[in-house]
Amino acid sequence: MVSAYGSGGEAFLTGLRRGRVVVRPIERFSAVDLRPNMAAEARGIAEDDPDRAGAFALLAAEEALAMAGLSSRAQIAGLAVALGTTLGGMGIFEAWDAAVQAGEPPPGQLSQVPYYAPAVRLARRFGASGPVVAPQLACASGTAALGLARSWIRDGRAEVVLAGGADLLCRFVVAGFNALRATATSAHPFDRDRQGLVLGEGAAVLVVEPARRVIERGARPLARVLGAGAAADAVHMTAPDREGGGAARAMQAALEDAGLAAHQVDFVSAHGTGTVYNDAMEARAIARVFGERRVRVNSIKGAIGHTLGAAGALEAVMCVDVVAGGPIPPTIGLREIDPACEGLRLVRELDPAPVAYALSSSSGFAGANAALVIGRA
Repeated sequence: MVSAYGSGGEAFLTGLRRGRVVVRPIERFSAVDLRPNMAAEARGIAEDDPDRAGAFALLAAEEALAMAGLSSRAQIAGLAVALGTTLGGMGIFEAWDAAVQAGEPPPGQLSQVPYYAPAVRLARRFGASGPVVAPQLACASGTAALGLARSWIRDGRAEVVLAGGADLLCRFVVAGFNALRATATSAHPFDRDRQGLVLGEGAAVLVVEPARRVIERGARPLARVLGAGAAADAVHMTAPDREGGGAARAMQAALEDAGLAAHQVDFVSAHGTGTVYNDAMEARAIARVFGERRVRVNSIKGAIGHTLGAAGALEAVMCVDVVAGGPIPPTIGLREIDPACEGLRLVRELDPAPVAYALSSSSGFAGANAALVIGRA
């Protein structure tokens, strides 16, 4: 993976466990006219590549394949790709537009601009011959991609899938969220004084295979993708259903797909953007699914920002680590719980208690909701 903590999964997990906040003034492009102009940039990574989302995804995929012990094309014959994104090659479009406005030769190719461009970049790099899909469900894209990978494996449509999400920071997205008045200088998920989200960038890619194949080749699985669910709220283009109906239905669908009851889940990785309506909605949704049982909940967006289409994939990596024996990272940025969220058992400090089953929830614009259940291997 790639995040504002740097390149690699270890940097990501170490940063979360230490509670490091990597939100700083934007440096990569001129943001002096943007207010606020704070974000979590992946500095020093693929700086010269105009397709930053694709470059992030490629770095993440190379790390994932190496960790999985898949080093040759023969081992990944029939490879499929499910890579979610919100912005795709928007960085290339901005560079192209700037060059045209300045009367200079445009960089790159406009064929690299579409939302599916990062997924295609992985497909071409690793010789994919199976399905190649780029789910574009706003901030639920990465979670949806992992759910899609699970369905392909379960239905026998693929033997190995590179699944996850990738997104970048650019003027277009920062200005857009600022115009929506959804951003703040710092994010404080579930806090009574939260004012909005802070944007971030990065990618996370996981190798998803059938258990049979993993056993046959003697690999060590990190976790199991047990269930996936999705549901929509046809309520508003940007605001969520205030009662959390869609998010609750997606979580319940993931539990049913996994064959689990809510009381068996030990930990929920919340979408937790730090916006007023999202956090209150999500608290209601979790209460609808888990009832009076106060399951442990966290959000990591106060530390690394909201990475949009990559967010669910980054959070899935955290869940994989947690069910593999790692501690639950704290909810960074939380100071005083909002009364509307008091029903949640929010993780405030590193929690080492074991987790057998984790649920990750994501929500996006236009009412897109997705959820995953991840279990021990």
